[in-house]
Amino acid sequence: MKLTEMSDKELVELALEQNQAAFIVLYTRYNAGVKSHISKYITQAEDKEDVALESFQKAFSQIGSYNPEYRFSTWLYRIARNTAFDHISRKDREKSNLPTTSINETMSELNDIPAAMHNPEEDIINQQEYDKWLANIEKLKDDYKVVAKMNLIDHFGYKEIADELDLPINTVKTKIRRAKAQLLKMMDVSDELQ
Repeated sequence: MKLTEMSDKELVELALEQNQAAFIVLYTRYNAGVKSHISKYITQAEDKEDVALESFQKAFSQIGSYNPEYRFSTWLYRIARNTAFDHISRKDREKSNLPTTSINETMSELNDIPAAMHNPEEDIINQQEYDKWLANIEKLKDDYKVVAKMNLIDHFGYKEIADELDLPINTVKTKIRRAKAQLLKMMDVSDELQ
């Protein structure tokens, strides 16, 4: 059996034996997903690259602590999120246009970011489903497709999208929220069809 056809669990077992090829397959499988995940918190492309690499280094150096009862992607994304938060100073968080659960959320509540920012889409963006995710974005209505691509693929922040499309920021937030809701429904339906 080729390494690329192995399950995450089988690859982790090989990685525990320091099989370098297993590490490479896990990295390749989850690199896009990790970058997508941390782009919710970090906007600079070079910072994203650094944080993604650091996340994999941490994960691979701590691979012995991974509990196979849970999905590997969940464990990896948690490490990536924590690495992203280590990377962002408090001041940067206030300057950045980080997505929050509500528009009225105050900056003082940003300490609660990990809990407040868990969205269902985090659970579905993993490497195996990335192509399906992209295909479903293409099926959205034009105005939703444009903002979804800018936000979820190109990782533009709300303000950047608003400026680029000459729309009010609240309109952009609403369109992104609705596009995500439609995508999640589409992902559920396409999962049922398989």
